[in-house]
Amino acid sequence: MVAQQLTATVATFETSPEKILEFQGLRKRLFINELGWKLDSTGNREADEFDTNDAVYCLLYCDYQLIGGFRALRTDRPYLAQRVFPQLATHRAYPIDSNVWEISRFGIIAGARTRSIGRTLYSIMFRFALRRQTRALVAITDLTYERFLGSIGIKSIRYGPPQIVGESSKGNPIEAVAGEIPMSHQADNRYLSLLKLANDVEINDEALVLGRTAVSA
Repeated sequence: MVAQQLTATVATFETSPEKILEFQGLRKRLFINELGWKLDSTGNREADEFDTNDAVYCLLYCDYQLIGGFRALRTDRPYLAQRVFPQLATHRAYPIDSNVWEISRFGIIAGARTRSIGRTLYSIMFRFALRRQTRALVAITDLTYERFLGSIGIKSIRYGPPQIVGESSKGNPIEAVAGEIPMSHQADNRYLSLLKLANDVEINDEALVLGRTAVSA
């Protein structure tokens, strides 16, 4: 069996508009068509007001086909969790900090979604955070992903209890929780093993945002 080749690209609208538009097409297939989220779309793309020139995108490819990715935004600028889901931060305020980034639109399309590839995308996300010397990562997630993070040794802090934030196109309730992953709290051996997965992925930094590696693993 021939091993699958995983590569990643870090890009912005300014550096690679065609790749970001392709990612928005993947987002529509994943979040709207498959998961049934009620999101705005234009044609075959899902986009929102946070797809700005400030956003940084990490795109994951398998054998040169786009299969997933995520969007990253500094929290000293407008970001999704704070603006769209303020009600989820009942115990702790959302941060406004240039050293804290929000991760959103994180996902892998059906057919490519395996535990191994999912772990690799998380590994790349943490590599991004370390190279940016990020203090914490903020996200809105469902309880399944929260449990998955715990199972791979990732420590997170909730901003409040889970709440129903809407329903899918199939009428199923969507329960979400807001929180952060403090980078200084990550020392579990499972986390350190997770970081090493990104070593096997060629990462093309088209946006020139990663800088020099600050932490080795």
